[in-house]
Amino acid sequence: MSSGKFSDRREVQTYRQHFAQVWQRFVLQNFDSPAHAAHVFQVDASTAEKWFKGLNAPSGWVVGKAISDPHMRDAALTLLTGHP
Repeated sequence: MSSGKFSDRREVQTYRQHFAQVWQRFVLQNFDSPAHAAHVFQVDASTAEKWFKGLNAPSGWVVGKAISDPHMRDAALTLLTGHP
């Protein structure tokens, strides 16, 4: 099943914007600065800055890293799922 057949583009775009805001809350709550997040996730400073501003959401591997890291796992899962 291709998700493209069942989602309209506006719905996907709205979710992408929502997820960028969710990720923004995660980085703001868990990192001292964009430089700190950039270092932890090994991304460039401009990428982390966009996360802090809520302009971009991360790629799946970044979310996977947050979930698999024992120091970030609980915070990431709580925020991403909306369940404590």
